[in-house]
Amino acid sequence: MANTQLLIIDAQNDFCDNTPEGYAPALPVPGAYQDCLRLAQLIEQAGLAIAGVIATLDTHHMIDLAHNSSWLTEEGVAPPPFSRVTAADFLAGRYRLTATPVSPAQNDYVLNYLQQLEQMQRPFILWPPHCLIGTPGHKLNPELAQALSHWETRTSKPVTLVQKGENIWTESFSALKAVIPDPADQATQLNRAILEMLAQSDRLLIAGQASSHCVKETINDILQFGAAELKHKLVILTDCMSPVSGFEVTVEQFFTELRAQGVRLATSAEMALELVPENNPY
Repeated sequence: MANTQLLIIDAQNDFCDNTPEGYAPALPVPGAYQDCLRLAQLIEQAGLAIAGVIATLDTHHMIDLAHNSSWLTEEGVAPPPFSRVTAADFLAGRYRLTATPVSPAQNDYVLNYLQQLEQMQRPFILWPPHCLIGTPGHKLNPELAQALSHWETRTSKPVTLVQKGENIWTESFSALKAVIPDPADQATQLNRAILEMLAQSDRLLIAGQASSHCVKETINDILQFGAAELKHKLVILTDCMSPVSGFEVTVEQFFTELRAQGVRLATSAEMALELVPENNPY
Protein backbone atom coordinates (compact mmCIF):
# COMPACT_ATOMS: atom_id res chain seq x y z
CA MET A 1 0.00 0.00 0.00
CA ALA A 2 1.27 3.47 -0.89
CA ASN A 3 2.51 5.60 1.98
CA THR A 4 0.00 8.47 1.91
CA GLN A 5 0.68 11.39 4.23
CA LEU A 6 -1.60 14.33 4.99
CA LEU A 7 -0.27 17.82 5.72
CA ILE A 8 -2.87 20.18 7.20
CA ILE A 9 -1.92 23.85 7.35
CA ASP A 10 -3.47 26.09 10.04
CA ALA A 11 -7.05 24.74 9.97
CA GLN A 12 -7.87 26.80 13.06
CA ASN A 13 -10.95 28.52 14.41
CA ASP A 14 -9.64 32.03 13.78
CA PHE A 15 -9.54 31.29 10.05
CA CYS A 16 -12.95 29.62 9.86
CA ASP A 17 -15.98 31.59 8.73
CA ASN A 18 -18.15 29.52 11.06
CA THR A 19 -16.90 28.84 14.57
CA PRO A 20 -18.10 27.51 17.94
CA GLU A 21 -21.10 29.41 19.26
CA GLY A 22 -20.19 32.67 20.94
CA TYR A 23 -16.76 33.00 19.33
CA ALA A 24 -16.01 35.58 16.64
CA PRO A 25 -13.08 34.52 14.42
CA ALA A 26 -10.29 37.07 14.16
CA LEU A 27 -9.41 36.47 10.51
CA PRO A 28 -12.19 34.45 8.83
CA VAL A 29 -11.47 33.09 5.37
CA PRO A 30 -14.62 32.75 3.26
CA GLY A 31 -15.25 29.06 2.67
CA ALA A 32 -12.80 27.79 5.29
CA TYR A 33 -15.41 26.12 7.48
CA GLN A 34 -16.78 24.04 4.61
CA ASP A 35 -13.18 23.22 3.63
CA CYS A 36 -12.65 21.77 7.11
CA LEU A 37 -15.85 19.74 6.89
CA ARG A 38 -14.79 18.25 3.54
CA LEU A 39 -11.36 17.44 4.93
CA ALA A 40 -12.89 15.87 8.04
CA GLN A 41 -15.12 13.74 5.82
CA LEU A 42 -12.12 12.58 3.79
CA ILE A 43 -10.31 11.56 6.98
CA GLU A 44 -13.36 9.66 8.22
CA GLN A 45 -13.86 7.92 4.88
CA ALA A 46 -10.26 7.13 4.00
CA GLY A 47 -8.35 7.51 7.25
CA LEU A 48 -7.11 3.92 7.31
CA ALA A 49 -5.37 4.60 3.99
CA ILE A 50 -3.55 7.62 5.45
CA ALA A 51 -0.29 6.59 7.08
CA GLY A 52 0.51 9.85 8.84
CA VAL A 53 -0.84 13.31 9.57
CA ILE A 54 1.02 16.53 10.27
CA ALA A 55 -1.07 19.52 11.37
CA THR A 56 0.45 22.97 11.77
CA LEU A 57 -0.86 25.62 14.13
CA ASP A 58 -0.36 29.31 13.44
CA THR A 59 0.71 30.55 16.86
CA HIS A 60 1.00 34.16 17.98
CA HIS A 61 1.40 36.40 20.97
CA MET A 62 -0.65 39.58 21.26
CA ILE A 63 2.48 41.57 20.57
CA ASP A 64 3.61 40.69 17.07
CA LEU A 65 5.33 42.74 14.41
CA ALA A 66 2.64 41.85 11.86
CA HIS A 67 -0.37 42.64 14.08
CA ASN A 68 -2.05 45.98 13.44
CA SER A 69 -2.39 46.44 17.22
CA SER A 70 1.42 46.66 17.45
CA TRP A 71 1.47 49.82 15.32
CA LEU A 72 0.28 53.43 15.46
CA THR A 73 -0.32 55.88 12.65
CA GLU A 74 1.05 59.41 12.74
CA GLU A 75 -2.32 60.38 14.27
CA GLY A 76 -1.59 58.06 17.19
CA VAL A 77 -4.27 55.44 16.45
CA ALA A 78 -4.00 51.82 15.46
CA PRO A 79 -4.06 51.37 11.67
CA PRO A 80 -6.91 49.24 10.33
CA PRO A 81 -6.25 45.56 9.62
CA PHE A 82 -4.78 44.84 6.18
CA SER A 83 -2.91 48.16 6.08
CA ARG A 84 0.36 47.96 4.19
CA VAL A 85 3.50 49.51 5.63
CA THR A 86 6.53 50.39 3.51
CA ALA A 87 10.05 51.32 4.53
CA ALA A 88 9.32 54.86 3.30
CA ASP A 89 6.23 55.01 5.52
CA PHE A 90 8.30 53.96 8.51
CA LEU A 91 11.09 56.43 7.79
CA ALA A 92 8.59 59.26 7.35
CA GLY A 93 6.87 58.46 10.64
CA ARG A 94 3.55 57.59 9.04
CA TYR A 95 3.66 54.36 11.01
CA ARG A 96 5.50 53.57 14.23
CA LEU A 97 5.58 50.79 16.79
CA THR A 98 3.25 51.09 19.79
CA ALA A 99 5.88 49.78 22.19
CA THR A 100 7.42 52.39 24.46
CA PRO A 101 10.22 52.98 24.64
CA VAL A 102 11.45 51.67 21.28
CA SER A 103 15.22 51.32 21.18
CA PRO A 104 17.29 52.54 18.24
CA ALA A 105 18.26 48.91 17.62
CA GLN A 106 14.59 47.90 17.34
CA ASN A 107 13.86 50.75 14.93
CA ASP A 108 16.87 49.74 12.85
CA TYR A 109 15.69 46.14 12.84
CA VAL A 110 12.18 47.06 11.66
CA LEU A 111 13.52 49.32 8.91
CA ASN A 112 15.90 46.61 7.74
CA TYR A 113 13.06 44.05 7.86
CA LEU A 114 10.82 46.23 5.70
CA GLN A 115 13.64 46.88 3.25
CA GLN A 116 14.39 43.17 2.97
CA LEU A 117 10.73 42.44 2.24
CA GLU A 118 10.73 45.06 -0.50
CA GLN A 119 13.85 43.54 -2.03
CA MET A 120 11.95 40.24 -2.04
CA GLN A 121 8.99 42.08 -3.65
CA ARG A 122 6.78 41.15 -0.72
CA PRO A 123 4.26 43.52 0.89
CA PHE A 124 4.18 43.95 4.66
CA ILE A 125 0.53 43.56 5.67
CA LEU A 126 -0.79 44.28 9.15
CA TRP A 127 -3.15 41.51 10.24
CA PRO A 128 -5.65 41.59 13.09
CA PRO A 129 -4.35 39.72 16.15
CA HIS A 130 -5.16 36.08 15.48
CA CYS A 131 -4.41 32.53 16.63
CA LEU A 132 -3.31 33.84 20.01
CA ILE A 133 -1.85 31.20 22.31
CA GLY A 134 -4.42 29.87 24.76
CA THR A 135 -7.48 31.30 23.01
CA PRO A 136 -10.29 29.42 21.21
CA GLY A 137 -9.06 30.88 17.92
CA HIS A 138 -5.80 28.95 18.23
CA LYS A 139 -7.58 25.59 18.32
CA LEU A 140 -8.25 23.38 15.33
CA ASN A 141 -11.71 23.49 13.81
CA PRO A 142 -13.74 21.18 16.12
CA GLU A 143 -15.16 18.92 13.40
CA LEU A 144 -11.69 18.41 11.97
CA ALA A 145 -10.23 17.88 15.45
CA GLN A 146 -12.84 15.18 16.10
CA ALA A 147 -11.99 13.44 12.83
CA LEU A 148 -8.29 13.53 13.71
CA SER A 149 -8.99 12.09 17.17
CA HIS A 150 -10.94 9.29 15.52
CA TRP A 151 -8.04 8.73 13.10
CA GLU A 152 -5.63 8.44 16.03
CA THR A 153 -7.89 5.87 17.71
CA ARG A 154 -8.30 3.79 14.56
CA THR A 155 -4.64 3.85 13.51
CA SER A 156 -2.96 3.96 16.95
CA LYS A 157 -0.77 6.77 15.62
CA PRO A 158 -0.49 10.32 16.94
CA VAL A 159 -1.05 13.38 14.78
CA THR A 160 2.18 15.38 14.59
CA LEU A 161 1.37 18.95 15.69
CA VAL A 162 3.74 21.74 14.69
CA GLN A 163 3.46 25.29 16.03
CA LYS A 164 4.80 28.16 13.96
CA GLY A 165 4.84 31.93 14.33
CA GLU A 166 5.73 32.46 17.99
CA ASN A 167 8.67 34.74 17.18
CA ILE A 168 7.22 38.26 17.50
CA TRP A 169 9.80 39.88 15.17
CA THR A 170 9.29 37.93 11.97
CA GLU A 171 6.46 36.41 9.93
CA SER A 172 5.93 32.68 9.52
CA PHE A 173 3.46 31.87 6.78
CA SER A 174 5.15 28.68 5.62
CA ALA A 175 5.14 25.57 7.78
CA LEU A 176 8.82 25.15 6.96
CA LYS A 177 10.45 28.47 7.84
CA ALA A 178 9.94 32.15 8.61
CA VAL A 179 9.87 34.69 5.79
CA ILE A 180 13.08 36.19 7.17
CA PRO A 181 14.61 33.67 9.61
CA ASP A 182 16.02 34.94 12.89
CA PRO A 183 19.60 33.63 13.26
CA ALA A 184 19.10 33.48 17.03
CA ASP A 185 15.87 31.44 16.86
CA GLN A 186 16.14 27.90 15.51
CA ALA A 187 12.34 27.67 15.25
CA THR A 188 12.40 30.23 12.42
CA GLN A 189 15.00 28.34 10.38
CA LEU A 190 14.19 25.75 7.72
CA ASN A 191 12.52 22.81 9.48
CA ARG A 192 14.43 19.94 7.94
CA ALA A 193 12.76 17.41 10.25
CA ILE A 194 9.38 18.09 8.64
CA LEU A 195 10.93 17.94 5.18
CA GLU A 196 12.39 14.53 6.00
CA MET A 197 9.01 13.30 7.21
CA LEU A 198 7.32 14.50 4.04
CA ALA A 199 10.01 12.96 1.85
CA GLN A 200 9.17 9.50 3.22
CA SER A 201 5.71 9.63 1.64
CA ASP A 202 4.68 8.13 -1.67
CA ARG A 203 1.83 10.60 -1.87
CA LEU A 204 1.47 13.85 0.08
CA LEU A 205 -1.98 15.41 0.44
CA ILE A 206 -2.02 19.11 1.33
CA ALA A 207 -4.97 21.05 2.75
CA GLY A 208 -5.60 24.01 5.05
CA GLN A 209 -5.77 27.78 5.26
CA ALA A 210 -5.30 30.01 3.58
CA SER A 211 -4.53 28.96 0.02
CA SER A 212 -3.34 32.50 -0.74
CA HIS A 213 -0.83 32.67 2.09
CA CYS A 214 0.26 29.90 4.46
CA VAL A 215 -0.67 27.01 2.15
CA LYS A 216 0.87 28.70 -0.88
CA GLU A 217 4.11 29.51 0.90
CA THR A 218 4.39 26.04 2.40
CA ILE A 219 4.00 24.44 -1.03
CA ASN A 220 6.56 26.82 -2.51
CA ASP A 221 9.05 25.93 0.23
CA ILE A 222 8.44 22.21 -0.28
CA LEU A 223 9.17 22.65 -3.97
CA GLN A 224 12.23 24.79 -3.29
CA PHE A 225 13.84 22.91 -0.42
CA GLY A 226 12.44 19.39 -0.72
CA ALA A 227 13.86 16.57 -2.81
CA ALA A 228 13.14 16.91 -6.52
CA GLU A 229 10.93 13.81 -6.57
CA LEU A 230 8.67 15.26 -3.86
CA LYS A 231 7.01 17.46 -6.49
CA HIS A 232 5.50 14.42 -8.14
CA LYS A 233 4.11 13.15 -4.83
CA LEU A 234 2.07 16.27 -4.03
CA VAL A 235 -1.72 16.30 -4.26
CA ILE A 236 -3.26 19.71 -3.57
CA LEU A 237 -6.80 19.27 -2.22
CA THR A 238 -8.35 22.28 -3.90
CA ASP A 239 -11.72 22.02 -2.13
CA CYS A 240 -10.08 21.87 1.29
CA MET A 241 -8.52 25.34 1.15
CA SER A 242 -9.67 28.90 0.37
CA PRO A 243 -7.99 32.28 -0.20
CA VAL A 244 -8.12 35.39 1.96
CA SER A 245 -10.64 37.83 0.46
CA GLY A 246 -9.05 39.87 -2.30
CA PHE A 247 -6.44 37.23 -3.14
CA GLU A 248 -8.59 34.94 -5.29
CA VAL A 249 -6.75 35.78 -8.51
CA THR A 250 -3.42 35.11 -6.81
CA VAL A 251 -4.55 31.58 -6.02
CA GLU A 252 -5.87 30.94 -9.52
CA GLN A 253 -2.49 31.95 -10.91
CA PHE A 254 -0.72 29.80 -8.33
CA PHE A 255 -2.79 26.73 -9.24
CA THR A 256 -2.04 27.33 -12.92
CA GLU A 257 1.68 27.47 -12.14
CA LEU A 258 1.50 24.26 -10.12
CA ARG A 259 -0.22 22.39 -12.94
CA ALA A 260 2.46 23.64 -15.34
CA GLN A 261 5.12 22.20 -13.01
CA GLY A 262 3.40 18.83 -12.98
CA VAL A 263 1.90 19.12 -9.49
CA ARG A 264 -1.40 17.32 -9.13
CA LEU A 265 -4.58 19.15 -8.05
CA ALA A 266 -7.61 17.12 -6.94
CA THR A 267 -10.78 17.31 -4.87
CA SER A 268 -11.32 15.48 -1.59
CA ALA A 269 -14.06 13.38 -3.23
CA GLU A 270 -11.70 12.27 -5.99
CA MET A 271 -9.05 11.38 -3.45
CA ALA A 272 -11.51 9.46 -1.25
CA LEU A 273 -12.38 7.21 -4.20
CA GLU A 274 -8.71 6.74 -5.01
CA LEU A 275 -7.77 5.86 -1.45
CA VAL A 276 -10.79 3.61 -0.88
CA PRO A 277 -11.84 2.45 -4.37
CA GLU A 278 -14.43 -0.01 -3.01
CA ASN A 279 -16.54 3.03 -2.05
CA ASN A 280 -17.05 3.84 -5.73
CA PRO A 281 -20.73 3.07 -6.49
CA TYR A 282 -20.01 2.60 -10.21
